[in-house]
Amino acid sequence: MNQLGKLLPLKMLTLHLSPILLIQAWLSNYLDCSPLTFNALHASTRSKKVLKASLAFLILFASTLQACSLYVSGDDVPEPVQVVESQTNILLTQLSSRKKEFDNDPKSLIFFAKNVALSHWDLTKTSRLMLGKYWRVASNSQQLRFEEEFLRTLMRYVVKAYGFYDESFVKVISYDWKPKGKGGWVKSVVQLPAGLKVSVDYRMMVDKDMQWKLIDVRVEGISLVGSKRSEYRGIIRTDGIEELLKTMFDKNEKVLRS
Repeated sequence: MNQLGKLLPLKMLTLHLSPILLIQAWLSNYLDCSPLTFNALHASTRSKKVLKASLAFLILFASTLQACSLYVSGDDVPEPVQVVESQTNILLTQLSSRKKEFDNDPKSLIFFAKNVALSHWDLTKTSRLMLGKYWRVASNSQQLRFEEEFLRTLMRYVVKAYGFYDESFVKVISYDWKPKGKGGWVKSVVQLPAGLKVSVDYRMMVDKDMQWKLIDVRVEGISLVGSKRSEYRGIIRTDGIEELLKTMFDKNEKVLRS
């Protein structure tokens, strides 16, 4: 757990710390943003959305739900909604039943993050979305290394978020499905303390094996892929893809090898 997490549980942070502190904590710990990026967000009209995102991101892989009864558009629940609900139930069960193990053995938490919490991500498609033209000119080796480091970035986020995990903190109150092209968005509404409601949407697409996979998460309209796209492409334009890979590797090593 980072230093902020040691001071107060997230539930207390939500109710007692100022929005600016929460925004800053999220940006520094979860999106790795620079102070310049933070100042720009602070000055924007989207600050409230960033605040909500800071809270919702922590429960991305650990929110409680009541299975298919939460689907709001009818009795026939679309398969991608079932995938999200099923995955969330599995994650919640393991986070609760294995808490002592994860607390005592960080390596088991890292293994869990890679092989359970993130097993439904389509890393190749997500990588292409983030890098765009830079993906097409990267070598096969660079593409594979980027996929690995982005997976490790997500693992790092899960490990950090676990330090704030509280199964009684939130609940999902609805799901819906909005098709788009060959996939679509599983749209959920999460309720936090004090009645705060947050939209958390999962972009799903069918892979070559006809399995539904996750390629993006959007919190109050703020896309994880969109945020990382701007950061990653900026580094490539300035310093090249090798520098990006090194930067990602160094950040991930500090958490995953500690």
